[in-house]
Amino acid sequence: MGLLSKLFKNSNDEFNQEEYDRYNNSKIEEFAKKYDLSTIEGINAIPIQEALKYPDGGRSVVYMPEQILNRKASEYKKNEKYDLAIACLKKVNELYPYSFYHYTRENYERVVDMMVLAKQFKQAKEVHSQLDIKHGTRLQELKELQDFAEKDGIETRESYQKRIIDPYLDEEKDREQYYWLLEHVPSLAPKSFGGYRKMKKLNSINYQKIISELSKLGYDIDTIRFWN
Repeated sequence: MGLLSKLFKNSNDEFNQEEYDRYNNSKIEEFAKKYDLSTIEGINAIPIQEALKYPDGGRSVVYMPEQILNRKASEYKKNEKYDLAIACLKKVNELYPYSFYHYTRENYERVVDMMVLAKQFKQAKEVHSQLDIKHGTRLQELKELQDFAEKDGIETRESYQKRIIDPYLDEEKDREQYYWLLEHVPSLAPKSFGGYRKMKKLNSINYQKIISELSKLGYDIDTIRFWN
């Protein structure tokens, strides 16, 4: 926390957490008073200029507009106000390219995940495809990092594949299965993706039930596709 320690010091020349929190909260409140975050119209009205206000990253990432809206989306998700959560995340994706801070393809995907939770499956697939075209896939991003790690001698290609890419591919396969279940047989889908992964890893009775029921419907869990 080197830079922050310099920006927020107390009388003992130590990092002042209280002052740091106070400053962040004041900036967040300033943003919330300026824009109506309780309506889709208000969220949509936030201009790109908000992201351009901090070309040096400001004094903290916490009050960056995209971060404020990400947290607001989480709040709306918790209260199952998915339309407002999606509006926040759509605006976040508009702001990301103009932010001082770097965001990954995975960050952009959050709006897609929210659409799936809202049962907006067609829209989720369309936005997912658009993001792949515009920003590349997450796998492409990871492979670029793999090339960089190997080139700079940070990690061998094989090690990176085993540590990062293979687990990612396993997770995405599970995610696609879970999203397919939510769309086609929601009665079989667990309440959360984490729950699905856990039951699959344990090969639990409930997971075996899913496989059995899909088989009766003529489907194989390993061949179903959500993204087409």
